[in-house]
Amino acid sequence: MSQMVDVRAVSGILFGVYKALFEVTGASSAAIMRKASPDILSELEKMGVDFSTVNSIERLEMALRNTMVSAGMCDDMSFSLDGDKLQTNIKGCAFHGLTSDLKKEGIPPFGCPFAAVTLALAERNLGMRARVVELQPTPGGALGDTQMVVQLHAAR
Repeated sequence: MSQMVDVRAVSGILFGVYKALFEVTGASSAAIMRKASPDILSELEKMGVDFSTVNSIERLEMALRNTMVSAGMCDDMSFSLDGDKLQTNIKGCAFHGLTSDLKKEGIPPFGCPFAAVTLALAERNLGMRARVVELQPTPGGALGDTQMVVQLHAAR
């Protein structure tokens, strides 16, 4: 079985799923993806991705960067923590075309795999609550560069 999948094929499938989900649930689509985040993380682990050492923000950053870059989901990632906000700069997102096509249909970016894994790791491994507060193209960046900001706070 092939170890690498063409991003165009995956994008085509995800386009249909994301569009249908948004048409059925509207703004609740983001909540559904948030609910799916732990399952996405679990499936990645079943495939052999090891997140067991994620016990700090620094290790979350390292594990996420290594996983996403080695899987071909982006060219690079960099992180900065400012208070309770973790900013992630994604270079060359492989799903930029998918996001652009969904935007043309009036569908906001709610299905970001980077966000899903970040939220799940922050909550499961670090015991923090997390929510995406910004997900947009990097101002002045190249095509596919994305800026994501996740707010982190102590779990209740």
